[in-house]
Amino acid sequence: MAFGDRGRADDDDRRRVSARRPSSRMRRIPLIRRLRPPLRLPRHAPDPRWITGLLIGLAAILLLGWIGRAVEPYWPNFALNTAADLIGAVFTIYVITPIIERAGQGGVREHAELDYSQFLDDAGRATSVIRILDTYSNLLAEPYAQRFETMVRAAVARGVSIRVLLINPTTLAAEQRDLELGRADELGPMLERNLETVARLHRAFEQAGGPRGLGTAADFQVRLYSSGPDITMYRWDDRALVSFYPVGKLSGRAEQLEVTVDSALGSFVNNRFQAVWHAAAPHQALTPVTVTDDNIERTYLVRFVDLADGRRFVASRRVERFLRRAVGEVVAANGGRDFRLEAADRAQVGAVLDAAFRRIYGEIPDTAYLLLRSSDPSVGLVG
Repeated sequence: MAFGDRGRADDDDRRRVSARRPSSRMRRIPLIRRLRPPLRLPRHAPDPRWITGLLIGLAAILLLGWIGRAVEPYWPNFALNTAADLIGAVFTIYVITPIIERAGQGGVREHAELDYSQFLDDAGRATSVIRILDTYSNLLAEPYAQRFETMVRAAVARGVSIRVLLINPTTLAAEQRDLELGRADELGPMLERNLETVARLHRAFEQAGGPRGLGTAADFQVRLYSSGPDITMYRWDDRALVSFYPVGKLSGRAEQLEVTVDSALGSFVNNRFQAVWHAAAPHQALTPVTVTDDNIERTYLVRFVDLADGRRFVASRRVERFLRRAVGEVVAANGGRDFRLEAADRAQVGAVLDAAFRRIYGEIPDTAYLLLRSSDPSVGLVG
């Protein structure tokens, strides 16, 4: 099972972030209260450079004041120049600075590569959402796996929504990415290590009564997608590191663009994440099915449902395509046993399967239901 509420509607991640900020009505503070100094000042160690600059500035003011002592009348001139400087300072602070800050928020920072250690630090301070979209992620493998697990457990305890999208290793998209990298058979083992890390996290949550057993309404889910999104995203709250898959190089070694989710690029990538997320399936709700004909053998991770009588039905567009193109008889293997694939009788079990798939995956598949029927006459049920 994937922790979190799968059945709820698509969450607006930006709304989750803004929900933690005070509303505009709450920010309407009377002028006197705005001018009143806060009751508690943050206690931070003073920066030596700031103190040095302040002392130099004060010394310069005193020196310039002493040099201009011969000007007549001295105090009226002093007051006039001070007023002009204050007007410039106020204009800069309240007009120019906000414009520069808003422009900076929409800007893009470039990084030579993905710094996994820095991302773990940033994600460790997240208060709303963490999102990861990649083929597989080095975060979920050593030497970062233990730090990742610690970060996830702490974030879940704070109520942070964590969703991870990894590629389904049995798909054509994964094979294509392997060819682009020129690293044959690397993606599968790396993804297995990623899912081992996820399994350890799930076991830890189950021992603690699940994320909600920790006293929070947490959302921790991992899904596998079947079509290449062509982008990677590592997001914490309203900031994200974005990259595009380079040929012959891991995305983590490629240039990263740090953007805000409210920017044009950040909004595009976040919307792409949502689209891929809803088309993907929870990795623990997939089962490997190996299909073989007279020429070839293929293994696919497919969506499935087990009925109360023990029958297992699968739904997979790739398996259907294999059956249409098969040469000779097709044999399917699942859970160490051999099966025949038969089209389900929709009139008999269609409504039951539709309800079961909607409950688990949030939608009814647009493919036919296939029954795994045992090749052994003495065995009629699965599992």
